[in-house]
Amino acid sequence: MRQRNRKIDARPSLLKLVVILNCAFILFFLQVCQAGESIKAEENRVIKLDEISVTATRTIRPIIDVPSSVTVINAEQIEASPFERAEDILRTEVGIDNVRHYGFQTGGIKGPIDMRGVTGGITQRTLMLIDGVPQNDNANNSIGWIAWSQIPKDAIERIEIVRGPSSALYGSEGLGGVVNIITKRPREIRETSLTFQYGESDTHSEEAFVSQKIGGFGLLLNGKYEESDGFYMVEPRKDYDIERYRRSNRFLAKLSYDIDESSDISFAFLRYEHKMNKGREFFYGEKEDYRYWLEYSRSGQMFDWKALVYVNDDEKTAYIDEKKGKLMYEAINREEHFPVLTWGGELQSSINFSEANILTLGTAYKDVHFETKYTYFTEDREYEAGGDQNFISPFLNYEMKFLDDQLIFNIGGRYDFIESDNGKERDTGKSKGYGLYDNVYPEKTWEEFSPKGGVVFHPEENTAIRASIGRGFRAPTLFELYKTHTRGTGVTIANPDLEPEEIVSYDLGAEKVFFDTVWARITYYQSYAKDLIASRTVDISKSWYKRDNLDEVKIHGIEVELKWAATDWLSLFANYTYNSTRIEKDPVNPENEGNLIDDYPKHKARAGVMYSNARFLNVDLIYNYRGKRYQDIENTIELGGFSTFDLSVSRKFSERVGLSLQVENIFDKKYVFGKYDDYDSVSPGRVVMGKVKLWF
Repeated sequence: MRQRNRKIDARPSLLKLVVILNCAFILFFLQVCQAGESIKAEENRVIKLDEISVTATRTIRPIIDVPSSVTVINAEQIEASPFERAEDILRTEVGIDNVRHYGFQTGGIKGPIDMRGVTGGITQRTLMLIDGVPQNDNANNSIGWIAWSQIPKDAIERIEIVRGPSSALYGSEGLGGVVNIITKRPREIRETSLTFQYGESDTHSEEAFVSQKIGGFGLLLNGKYEESDGFYMVEPRKDYDIERYRRSNRFLAKLSYDIDESSDISFAFLRYEHKMNKGREFFYGEKEDYRYWLEYSRSGQMFDWKALVYVNDDEKTAYIDEKKGKLMYEAINREEHFPVLTWGGELQSSINFSEANILTLGTAYKDVHFETKYTYFTEDREYEAGGDQNFISPFLNYEMKFLDDQLIFNIGGRYDFIESDNGKERDTGKSKGYGLYDNVYPEKTWEEFSPKGGVVFHPEENTAIRASIGRGFRAPTLFELYKTHTRGTGVTIANPDLEPEEIVSYDLGAEKVFFDTVWARITYYQSYAKDLIASRTVDISKSWYKRDNLDEVKIHGIEVELKWAATDWLSLFANYTYNSTRIEKDPVNPENEGNLIDDYPKHKARAGVMYSNARFLNVDLIYNYRGKRYQDIENTIELGGFSTFDLSVSRKFSERVGLSLQVENIFDKKYVFGKYDDYDSVSPGRVVMGKVKLWF
C-alpha cells in the first residue's frame, strides 16, 4: 500500500463556507421568528411535534417525550425522497454517515451505515431492525452483508432512528444506534400501483404493489425485479475491470387480522435474491434471503402485550478469482458458501400504572447457526468453519412523569447471557504457509448488563431539554471468532479469544419550535469505547493479520438541525455534524494514539429545499458535504472531502398517473472511496433515473 503524506491546505475551505451559511441560516431564522412574533402561521404550515416512536422505549411515545435523540421519517417524506433504497433515504439525516453509492454494495465488504462516530475497519455497529426483527445476523455482520434493498419503498410506513447505544433495550450490535424500518399495515382503502423505472447504465426495474383490508383481514403484496449493467468504480481501469452489474428480485407478503378492537396478529414473509458483480468477470456474489416473522399485540387499559417470533434463513455465496501468474483474474479460484440460520422471539408487556407511570418488562431469545465451506477449483485444498451462538436477554424500561408531565424520567436495563459453542475451523492449505490445521474451539460465555437513564424537561409547549446516559456492547460474531478470511494475498486470522466491545455514552440536547414554523435541535454527545475489534498486523511482508481487541477510543460530537416551513409550498432544512473519534490508548502501537479512526469524517453537512405544489411540480434539491477522512488508523492515507447535489422532480398528473425524475450527484462529482497500490475506488458519478407510477 502506498503511503500518502498529510497536507495542510491554508486556502479557505468549503467547510468554512458551509459553517458560515449555517450560521447565516440560524440568524435568518431568528429574524423571521422575531418579525413573525405577532403573526399566526397558516394551519398547514404549523410544525407539530406529534410524531411517535416505538423503537426508543419499546412503547408508543411522542418523540418529544423521549430522552434519546430520535428522528422519524414518515411515509410522506419517504415517498418524496429522490432515493429508492432505505440506506440512501437515511443520507440526509444528522449524525449518520453513509457515503457509499448503492453500486458499490456489490463489493459486499462494508456496512453502509455508521452512526455517531462508532465505526472502524469493516464492522457494522448500527443495529438494523425490520418491524423490530434484528437483521444483523451475528455471523456475517462483520462484513456488512445486510440487504438494505430488501424492503420496498412503497411498503415502508416510517423509518425510526434512535441515536446512541441501544443495548439497554436491544442487546448486542447497536453501539452507535438503531434504525428500525416499520412496514405498512393494510388499510380499508385499497392501494394498488405499478412502478417502472429506467435510467443510467441501462438500469431498469418493474414493481407491483397492492394493499387492502376487508373486514378484519388485511393483505399487502409487493414484488420487484431490478437489473443494471452497473458502473465502473475504479481508476485507472485495467483490462480485466468490468462494470459492476446487478440483478435482484424480491417478494413481500404481509397478512394481518384484527382479532377484536384491542388485539391483532400479523404474519410477514420476505424473499430477497441478488447477483452482484464486484468489478471483474470472475469476482461476484449471490445472496438469497428468506425472512418470516409473526407478531401479536394487545392493548388494554392497564396491560399492553406484544409477542414476536422470527426466522432469518440466509444463503450467501461468493465466487473469488485470484491474481495468479499469467491468469490475472481469468478464472474462478474458489466458491465460498455461507449459510446462516437465525431464529428467535420476544415477549413483552407494558403495565400502565397510570398515565404518568409505565413499566415495560420483557425477554428475548436469539439463536444463530453459521457455517462456511470453500470449494477450490485451482488447487487441492479444503476449508471449513462454523459455530453457534445464542442469547437469553431479559429487559425492562420504566417511565415516570412529574409536574403535570413537564418532567419525564426514563430508566431501563437489559441483561444478556451469551454462549458461543461448536466452534471449529479446518484448512488443508499447506501450500499457503499458514494452513494445515484442524481446530475445535471450547465453549465461551459472556454476561453483559446494559443500563440506561434519561430525563426530559418541557419548560413550555413544543420545547424539550433532554439528557441521557447508557452503556452498549457488541458480542464477537461467529465470523470473527472462528473464520479466517482470505482476499487476494491478504489473510485475516480468526481469534476465538475475542471479548465483547463496550461503549459508555451520554448526550445533552434541546429542541424547540419557534413561532409555529421553525424547528431547531442541537445535541452534544460523548462516548468512551474499549475493546473494539479490528485487525492487528502479524506479518506485513506476507499480509497476515489477526483479529484482536485493540483500542480505547474517545468520541465526542455535536449535531445541529434546522427546519423551516417558509410558505405553504416551500420548506427548507439544514443540518451539521461534527464528530471526533480518536484512538485514546493503543499499547501495542502507541504511535496510533491521538489518531482519528479510519473512514469517518469530522465534518458533515446537509441542506435541502423542498417545493411542493400539487397543481404544478414537487421539487427536492439536496446538498451533501462530507469532509476529509483517513483510510487507515495511522492517518497516512488521506481521502479528500467532497460535495454533491441530488435532485428529485415529480408530478402527479391525475389520480392514476405520476412521473418523476431523480438525479443523484447532479454535477458528476468523482469522489474517492479508497486508495490502493495500483488503483483508486471511485464513485460512479451522476446517476439519472426516470420513474412512471400508475395507481389503480
